[in-house]
Amino acid sequence: MKNLPLVVDVVVPLWSPPLGDEKFKRFNVEYIVRNNISENNYRFELVESSAGGGGKLLSAAFFTRKGDPCAVNAWYEKASSAFPPTLRHASDMSRTYLTLMDERTLALMNDDDIKLSLFVSREAGAGREILERTSSLLCKEGWKNLYLWTDCDCNWQWYSKHGFELVQEDSYEPFSSEQEDYKTYIYRKKL
Repeated sequence: MKNLPLVVDVVVPLWSPPLGDEKFKRFNVEYIVRNNISENNYRFELVESSAGGGGKLLSAAFFTRKGDPCAVNAWYEKASSAFPPTLRHASDMSRTYLTLMDERTLALMNDDDIKLSLFVSREAGAGREILERTSSLLCKEGWKNLYLWTDCDCNWQWYSKHGFELVQEDSYEPFSSEQEDYKTYIYRKKL
C-alpha cells in the first residue's frame, strides 16, 4: 500500500472521469484502484533492484479469491463526502459498473480459481514479467485458473496475445452510445 500513490499516478490519465477537477479525478481513480485490492496476501510488486534496496516500482498486481473482503466502502464514504452530489453520482456510476463486472467474473469462477483484480505497469515489459512470476507462484499454490475482466477503454487485446481465453463479451449499456457499444470482456487463463 505504500506504493498506492504511484499506482494511482499511472492510471489517472487513463481512467479519469470526464468531469470534475483534478482532485475529484484522482479520488475517483483511487477508488477504482482500492476497489481492486482485497484483504489478502495476494498483492505483488515488481521493483527494480538497487544497491540500497529501495528500488523503483515497475509494476504491481492484485488478486482476489472468492469471498475475499475489500475495505473500500468505508474509505469511499468518508472520501466522497468532500464532493458535491453531482460528482458523487458520477462515482456511484463507476461503483455500480465495477461491482457488476466483479460479480460477473466471480460467478464464472470455481473455488480453486483466482481473479486478477488489477495490474499496472510503469515500464514496458514489466506487466508481462509480473504476470509470469505471479502465475507461476499461484500455480504452485494450487490455483487452477486465472480470471480477469477488462473493457474497451483498456488494452484488452493484450490478454489474447498472452495466453488468455475470452470467455465472455458483453456491452454495458449505461456507458454505450448510439455510435458505439461499450464492450466488456472476461478472460481466463489456465495456470
